[in-house]
Amino acid sequence: MTDFLSVLVSGVLVGTVYAYMAYGLGLIYGVLRVVNLAHGAFLTLGVYVTWWLHFTFGIDPLVSLLVTAPLGFGLGAAVERTLVFRLRDSPPVTTLLLLFGVWLIVRNVLYLVFGGTDRSLLTSYSLESLALGPVTLSIPRIVVSAFSLLGFVALAFVLKRTWAGLALRAVAQDRGAAALSGIPVDRVWATAFGIGSALAMSAGTLMSLFYSVTPEFGARFLLKSFCVVVLGGLTNIGGILVAGIGLGVAEDLTAFYIHTGFRDVVSFLVLVAALVMRRVDAEG
Repeated sequence: MTDFLSVLVSGVLVGTVYAYMAYGLGLIYGVLRVVNLAHGAFLTLGVYVTWWLHFTFGIDPLVSLLVTAPLGFGLGAAVERTLVFRLRDSPPVTTLLLLFGVWLIVRNVLYLVFGGTDRSLLTSYSLESLALGPVTLSIPRIVVSAFSLLGFVALAFVLKRTWAGLALRAVAQDRGAAALSGIPVDRVWATAFGIGSALAMSAGTLMSLFYSVTPEFGARFLLKSFCVVVLGGLTNIGGILVAGIGLGVAEDLTAFYIHTGFRDVVSFLVLVAALVMRRVDAEG
């Protein structure tokens, strides 16, 4: 029973991080109706910038959030203004391929600069744990989960309580009506892409505390992000949180009771099942 509780709580902690890394993907799709395959590139840039700052200047990964989040916003807004904006009225597959190309470019540049060696980021608390009754939890997972939940609260506040959030929601519901109401749609698009990219890069920062830093980092977690947003609802931030926690728990239970090698398979199976169920519901 103790092992089950430990695995369950650990899965919840990891699941909140999965939700956080998927928020940006859901936000960009909700506002721009664009499937952002460059999401993996921003996740990877987040872990590499964090590792570089720690390796070069000794900056704690959590402090690196002050760099990666604004940097992600700026890069994301630039990608939208220079690339995505030009294909606004093109077929969706065109934008899909464009952003996939951005991801490939970033991945290959990282290979050229840093090589393909897996790197790890160790801090003074990386191996620390906390005992809560019969359950022992990793300090990095607790800290990262707390920051992820804080990010959820901040995003929900922005979307529901600020003018920028109202503009984002208005454009997501009806771009034409929003433009007629005086909302600067172009600026809102750039803002949405910037926020989504900032969330992705800061998620990479948080995840660098317990995952290896490699150019393939984004490829692995891009699939998990898709899985979370499909399960939770492409535009439902609360649903994404629940879906992320569910995926984290499912993966940890699978790894503990079956085999660690099947952890990543869970994402594929859950994604396929969710798509099949949605197809059946649509036909029904």
